[in-house]
Amino acid sequence: MSAEGQEIEGETGVTKLEDRVFGPMTGPVLHHVSLFVSDMEASARFYTEGLGLTLREEFDDIVGVRGTRRFPFTVASVFLEAGESRYIELRPAGDSEMSPPGFPMNHLALSVADVDAAYAQALSAGRVRFEIPVPNEEWDGTPLDVIMSGTRPEPMRIAFLQGPSRELIELYQASNS
Repeated sequence: MSAEGQEIEGETGVTKLEDRVFGPMTGPVLHHVSLFVSDMEASARFYTEGLGLTLREEFDDIVGVRGTRRFPFTVASVFLEAGESRYIELRPAGDSEMSPPGFPMNHLALSVADVDAAYAQALSAGRVRFEIPVPNEEWDGTPLDVIMSGTRPEPMRIAFLQGPSRELIELYQASNS
């Protein structure tokens, strides 16, 4: 495989941790801002050709993992590199209930060393859980293992919560499985 698609030893189709969009960070650091856009192709073209960002990865879906069971979130996304391992994520508008109508920002994501500890710390500071609408599944935003599926799958652990102004915050940690 190419340098971009190197695999984790013993795993098939999973990119090495250091080569991923969702690679290791000591965190918490800003990782990405997610935007809903009405035209994915036009928006990606604008951010790459108009602003000079680099198309880093396209993901077909996000798959939740609970034990041996897997469930899809049914959402596509494009990650554009904005320098220093920071990204803008573009998602099709109208595909989710995670953002109020007319508000293009979906969430901001912070890379953390330990999602479970960071989530517990945020809750103890008075933040509240954020229930994520997933077809045929219940998820209250608590830490969950997921795989961003696409050409180069990327496993990670994520959690969602609301900030003091009801802003949506994702905590994420790259993982090996």
